[in-house]
Order: sequence, then C-alpha cells, then structure tokens
Amino acid sequence: MSEEAPHQTFEYRVVPAPRKGEKAKGVRSGEARFALAMSRLFNRMGAEGWEYVRADTLPAEERVGFAGSEIRYHALLVFRRALPQPAKAPAPPEQIETPTPPLMLTAPQAEWQGFVEADVEDAVIIDILSARAETKPAAE
Repeated sequence: MSEEAPHQTFEYRVVPAPRKGEKAKGVRSGEARFALAMSRLFNRMGAEGWEYVRADTLPAEERVGFAGSEIRYHALLVFRRALPQPAKAPAPPEQIETPTPPLMLTAPQAEWQGFVEADVEDAVIIDILSARAETKPAAE
C-alpha cells in the first residue's frame, strides 16, 4: 500500500487595498505613489511569509446616519501562507515474531492395523486395544 503525501493546508489573510498612495522622495505622480503603497504592502506581507493570491472587490452593507444603510464596495487583497505540517508520529518499532515450528503430523494409526480377522479372536483384539489405550499419553 503506498502512502499519499499529506495535503498542504494554508491560512489566509485578507487586507484592504490601499486607498491612496504614499509620499516619498522622487515619487511625484498619483499612480507612482499608489504603486509605492502597494509595493510596501506586498513586501511587508512577503517578509512575514504571506504569498499574494488575488484581489477582490466585494460589497458590504454599511450604516449611514441613524437608520439608513447603503452598499459600498471594498477592494481587498488576499494572501496565504502554508501551515506547518503536523509531525508524523513515529511508527512503533516492528516486533519480530519468532516463527513457530511447523506442526509435524503423522498419519493416524488404524486400530485394526496388523490384524487379520482369521488369525485373531475377539478377546485377543480387545486385550491389544486396551494395552494400546493405556500406553497413550493423557493429553491426546
């Protein structure tokens, strides 16, 4: 029987995508600032072992005022990282069984073996069989 490799499991983390760019020396356009914010986020998550999976835009119902609500859409970034595989329990040491010697069987001895009906009378046969019964061990 072959063992299958254990199925890899992951944990996931979902973070909101940056809404605006970050200022930095030499970065002037809004597009470059936003790219810088995304790069920093990806590098920070990567340093913690997270792998980028995908971006999603999902609706969420949010309260507006005291009694109102509206649906707003949020840009989310999905990351994952592999969970450590559980340590496989060591196999118990193999027990070596000592082989049992084969059982040596002999053919059963016929009770009438060696008798010829004409030569022996019934009383003699009974005496011989009784003598055989007495010599047999009790465990049989």
